[in-house]
Amino acid sequence: MERKKVLITGAAGMIGHYLVKKCLDKGYDVLATDIRFNEITENTFTQYDRNHFEFIQSDLREFKNCKRVVKGVDIVFNVAGVKGSTARASQLPNDYFTPMLQFNTNMAEAARLEGVEWYVYTSSVGVYSPADYFFEDEVWKTFPSPNDRFAGWAKRIGELQAEAYSIQYNWNKVSIVRPANVYGPYDNFDPMGAMVIPSLIRKAHENKILEVWGDGSQVRDFIYAKDVALGMILAIDNKITEPINLGSGLCHSIKEVVE
Repeated sequence: MERKKVLITGAAGMIGHYLVKKCLDKGYDVLATDIRFNEITENTFTQYDRNHFEFIQSDLREFKNCKRVVKGVDIVFNVAGVKGSTARASQLPNDYFTPMLQFNTNMAEAARLEGVEWYVYTSSVGVYSPADYFFEDEVWKTFPSPNDRFAGWAKRIGELQAEAYSIQYNWNKVSIVRPANVYGPYDNFDPMGAMVIPSLIRKAHENKILEVWGDGSQVRDFIYAKDVALGMILAIDNKITEPINLGSGLCHSIKEVVE
């Protein structure tokens, strides 16, 4: 059987690492790319067979780089993204907004022009307005929360781009996934960039007292990075073209996580 060639952007991140392994396990040839490349990533990726795996360090904010990495690719997992805390989102909103608009728009356009077999766009639960339950088809009736306004709208624009391609070019080869609060190995532990779980891990490691914002009653749906990767692969296997949530379906308070 002819081996499919898969491109995974954001491969140095926590979802990307699992996608690389799972796609290799499925018998795909994998081209991985990320703007980051550190010792941890290098140690992880060196274990893979170089006949079927390649890593390219590339800045996908540049369209020419997107065209280069997508050449000859059958399937694209666009997992590139900018993660960060609520504090960072409020103080440095353009760190999210402009880069995500650039690499999401460029990557999708390069994939369309190359005529890839399937494209997976990683959106976010941040596209939703705060609610007890998130229903996929209700996104456009509301607005993202003030805390997720810039990142949420940047992700929404990526979803609209897929819809525009469907209308104008009849290019219905896109799966849109909206992961909940993802955690796992290779997460971002930077003080300004860390989400809830990695932030708490860092605080526990560095301090005797674990400080949290508020009373800890806020609830989140946390999903492990490996499960997100599996959900994305299932979206391709089933050719799902409607946006889907990827979550555990369970709510946990910040207080529970702390304890």
